[in-house]
Amino acid sequence: MNPQALLHRHPERIHPALWRATQLARPTRPTVATGFASLDHALPGQGWPVGQIIELMLEQSGCGEMQLFRHALARQYPERSIALVRPPHPPCIQAWAAWQLAPERLLWLQPSSTPDALWATEQIIRHNVCAAVFCWAHPILPASLRKLQLLAQQSDTLCIVLRPASAASQASHAALRLAVQPRRRGMLLHILKRQGAGIAPPLELQLYAPVRKAANHDVVDLPEMA
Repeated sequence: MNPQALLHRHPERIHPALWRATQLARPTRPTVATGFASLDHALPGQGWPVGQIIELMLEQSGCGEMQLFRHALARQYPERSIALVRPPHPPCIQAWAAWQLAPERLLWLQPSSTPDALWATEQIIRHNVCAAVFCWAHPILPASLRKLQLLAQQSDTLCIVLRPASAASQASHAALRLAVQPRRRGMLLHILKRQGAGIAPPLELQLYAPVRKAANHDVVDLPEMA
């Protein structure tokens, strides 16, 4: 087969930014493994995209959204800070230490308004000094999200924007959009948008090990997560 015919048959070989609608994209930027084999398999590049906006829609805060990134935070530039911008609850240093993340890496910012939170997030991404930044902001105009995406593309920061579940119906410039539903000992993760192939089936992720039954004792099962 001559080279021209091969390119027509495999257009994804023309340029890295091209892919078939049935394929996952081949990212030109680095990725970092999520720590969940099924999730890695469902994401372009087999991991979280670095230098792109990841949008996470939550039914409720505190359902394991931070633990979803635990594996990546331990490996993404361990000498850099991890910024939390306007989280709904104070960070738990005990959990941070249990995850073997150095407490001095934590940078906790609590702006008084959404515009201030977005401005702080922009500065963190622009200066490219943090391994990751998490921003809890609502509401966000499409223009603001587009600005964050453009800034993120010039950095090597893991950028996560956390929004309520109602934001899933809105258009977004984020490269990856996920929706989270709490489940016993874990979560149900919906991939709403990714580069390449269409919507993937929901993923059941286990965040907490099941309780082991001890001799002569009944199992104390965990209730549904609050």
